[in-house]
Amino acid sequence: MSKLNGAVRRVVQMAAGVATAATLVVSGAGVASAAPPPATPNPGGDNVWPVVNLDRCGDPIQISRESVPGRTDLLGVILTPTGNFGASPECAAPVKVEWLNGIAPFGHAVTATVDRPGSTRVDIPIGAGVSLLTVQTLGVPAFGTSQYVWMQP
Repeated sequence: MSKLNGAVRRVVQMAAGVATAATLVVSGAGVASAAPPPATPNPGGDNVWPVVNLDRCGDPIQISRESVPGRTDLLGVILTPTGNFGASPECAAPVKVEWLNGIAPFGHAVTATVDRPGSTRVDIPIGAGVSLLTVQTLGVPAFGTSQYVWMQP
């Protein structure tokens, strides 16, 4: 009888392990990639466009978002110059990243200066659930971007 109970227990444990693995695969949890979290589309796209100095410091800064593997409370905001705007100290772009939590509606902000070629990454403690994320420049007239982002709890 105890051999039968042990066999049943092992089958139940194996079935639970398979179900857990299938749930992780379907939900995307436990995956080591930095996939972008779902976000609402923005009418202006995912770019911060300068309004002035288009001849010298033109082209937008492309904004992308990444989940931080293993941290459901952090969001990586990647700022990538696509031209001169933000790609050199002469065309530096001070950027403000703001988020408004959906659960506890408090505003938060961090700033970074984009002033070199390549990407600048800012990790923000956005928290789980839905939040409004806004990226804009400080002191440089530009069209910013804003969208709601869903972080899986």
